[in-house]
Amino acid sequence: MPTNLEGNPKILLEKIKEIYNEGWIKTKRKGDTGVGYTLETKLGIPANSKKAPDFRGIEIKSFRERTKGKLVTLFSQVPNWKESKTNRSEILSNYGYEDQNKRFNLYCSVFGNEKNSLNWKLKVDRENKKILAINSDNKVTFWNFDKIEKRITEKHKESFFVFAQTKVENNFEYFLYNKVIYATNASLENFLNLIEKGKVCQDFVMHKKDNGSTRDHGFLWRIRNTSIPHLFENKNEIELG
Repeated sequence: MPTNLEGNPKILLEKIKEIYNEGWIKTKRKGDTGVGYTLETKLGIPANSKKAPDFRGIEIKSFRERTKGKLVTLFSQVPNWKESKTNRSEILSNYGYEDQNKRFNLYCSVFGNEKNSLNWKLKVDRENKKILAINSDNKVTFWNFDKIEKRITEKHKESFFVFAQTKVENNFEYFLYNKVIYATNASLENFLNLIEKGKVCQDFVMHKKDNGSTRDHGFLWRIRNTSIPHLFENKNEIELG
């Protein structure tokens, strides 16, 4: 275990080391979220969707080692509705589609390096300090740099990214949490560069309810897990085994 960590990071690393020493741990929730829920339960962290970091100011994200390149959520931030003069209902009505279950929705990931199949693309506008969501060359909405930077610095001033090996026995998944990346000082410029390289995306996740109103599941900013270190100014990779 590294000796250069102090204070809360050292305490958290010691707790994760104890979990590693327990060996394979049966998932406490089936499905994709099991890897994070199981670790947080072992750490005594209650499930929540608060914007604040998870453990004494430290954000914790965990995922399976076998899913390299998978998108993981960094944070959620709504667009600047007022200045862009639009809202989620208008976006859904103008750009949504009917799925195979006859539900009208808009579910897609939007990247900055190329248009997706629904003609969405992100554009970093450094001159006006905005991240634009564009559809077929139409500027639909945007996020101000300052709001994005605030979310990054609030949520990821200090972060633990925990990797787990996995196996399945008797139809249950088991985890071995065996590697940590301790990272500090996520920067806006790094975030913008990753958008332009197609490593960070924004997700539209919304649908029309039976009563006609719009339901969204947050405006999620996600990153490919292999690109996480490039978001931060400082990082320390720690093998627990």
